[in-house]
Amino acid sequence: MFDTRSSATSLTVGAFCGIGILLILIPSGIFLSLIQIYLPVHGSTLHYVQNQIQLFYMEYSADAENKAISSSQFAADSSNAQKQFNDEFGLPPVTNKVENMQHSNAERRDQKATQTATTGCCNSTSSTLSNIELVQNCIAQNINKNPIIIDTDSDIDDLWAILYLMNGPTIDILAVTTVGDGYSAPLYSASNVISMLGLVGCTDGVAVGSGLSTPSLPNGFILSSAILGGIDTYLSSPSCLNQSVNIYLQPSPFDSVELIVYALKYSQQPVDVLALGPFTNIAAAIVRDRSIIPKIGTLYVSGIYPYTSKTSGSSSNVFLDVLAVQRVDDSGIKKLVAIPSTVQKQLPTNISQVNMKLKQLNITLSPFIYGLITSLAKCTNQSESTIYWWDNSAAQLMVQLQNNVTNGFCTAFQNVESLYILSADADQLFGQGLTDFQNTRPNTNGLSNYTICTQTNSDTFLTEFLTKISSDKLYSCEKTYANRFDLKLQSCMSMYGLD
Repeated sequence: MFDTRSSATSLTVGAFCGIGILLILIPSGIFLSLIQIYLPVHGSTLHYVQNQIQLFYMEYSADAENKAISSSQFAADSSNAQKQFNDEFGLPPVTNKVENMQHSNAERRDQKATQTATTGCCNSTSSTLSNIELVQNCIAQNINKNPIIIDTDSDIDDLWAILYLMNGPTIDILAVTTVGDGYSAPLYSASNVISMLGLVGCTDGVAVGSGLSTPSLPNGFILSSAILGGIDTYLSSPSCLNQSVNIYLQPSPFDSVELIVYALKYSQQPVDVLALGPFTNIAAAIVRDRSIIPKIGTLYVSGIYPYTSKTSGSSSNVFLDVLAVQRVDDSGIKKLVAIPSTVQKQLPTNISQVNMKLKQLNITLSPFIYGLITSLAKCTNQSESTIYWWDNSAAQLMVQLQNNVTNGFCTAFQNVESLYILSADADQLFGQGLTDFQNTRPNTNGLSNYTICTQTNSDTFLTEFLTKISSDKLYSCEKTYANRFDLKLQSCMSMYGLD
């Protein structure tokens, strides 16, 4: 017996097989003419196929987003094609479903055109802009502040520095990039920064990335596990600050090296980099993309200074990854500023002095912030006399020089040229930094120019530090999660198909 359902199904399947090829190979006008010749009139089946053809054609045309014609022309051409089809086969008007889709597709094209013109991302001038410029315009960075990247090993003095900079009105922290081969274990380096920000009221407001956890070239220099344990659990340990931290806070979708590369690459202006730990992340970023070097405005470093051996006055930040220091130091960065460890020892963290200064300034710190800056010796079983405002001083030095402060805490400077030499025979710690080129290497090229802070005023330093951390302004804390720099960057890169 002849099955009309099988016949209709066969007709429909056969039609769609041919339609799929014809829609790709031929214009719509010729396609409809061929339909007239080859498709037999089969009552309701033809009406069904007609609707499906039109639905498919509308979807195909809309998805193709043919920008050679306007959306109004697109709608008119489609309407004419439908009318021609109906007239040839004597069929009733097309269903509302098709008609509505035609109009909605046209409206969608108009809406997208209006939206992109409004955002300035994809208007008629976009063809003359580079991909970098398109992303920069999309991010809409605040160019009235000093953009910075903080690269940190998340030691406690680093947390002091981050808190200080968060309350700086002239600072725009694009990212905090953490490194796991310094004064915190890899698991805690990013986590402690994120937790500290949450505890001061900046939940998910700053991009924090996790970075590399092994040095570029291990040399045998390691840190005491006893000290590291106290640092890792500083915030939450019952024997230390005993804080309940939010474990659901959001780190960056980028790792630290990516954040450094992309923040420099897509910033509309040079970015200052504050290095508070080993240079492992920064060196890896430079190796990955050397075009970022000119985008580094000034590299500010804590403790780093050309040392010929690991002495009691030198910085562990050098010897934890000497190869990274050599790569960064000799990479061609135009401006480098450092406050050596020997100078940082002019700034002791004397709790009695802190209490006196708070009283003098009539400042009351929150219990958490007061404990954060006064508990390091106790929580790491060290003597108070061995604790200084180490990395925090580098942060304040950066703000002083960025804003041309004439009465800042650093009262004397020295300009020096340096070069790092890697030689296994130079020292057991595999590194040697040179400054006396007249005797050691005359006529040396490619030297790095350092500005060194050589003298400080501890009272000026403490006044500035306590005043800033007592504020709750948190200028660099983005109030809207989606507007955080790394998330805007990710969205804008995705918009233009960039990786």
